[in-house]
Amino acid sequence: MNAHIVFGLFALYVAAISLYLVLVGRQDDALALLRRIWGRTVGHSLYFIASVALPMLICVVCLGWGVRQYDASVKFYDFDAPLQLNVEYYRDLRVILQPDKGPDPIGVVYGA
Repeated sequence: MNAHIVFGLFALYVAAISLYLVLVGRQDDALALLRRIWGRTVGHSLYFIASVALPMLICVVCLGWGVRQYDASVKFYDFDAPLQLNVEYYRDLRVILQPDKGPDPIGVVYGA
């Protein structure tokens, strides 16, 4: 299994356990300290960002990168190839998919 996928699954586990502890009402020392210093609302927000949102972001990035490594075209050429987005392809596709703008019949009201 790819190391990126394992790291992404671990980040998902950390985020899920942290979210569960917050929702159940149990708090660890870090949440208690943040609540004491910053207050209830800001303390919970900082704890959520640091313990839930950041691991979820790491999870999405690492799982996406790990799954991308199993792509046959990437695996064939270079294992650690940088991610390259082909924006020109989508711009060309947008031009092709534009509907024809023919003359509108006079006196027709659409959506009435």
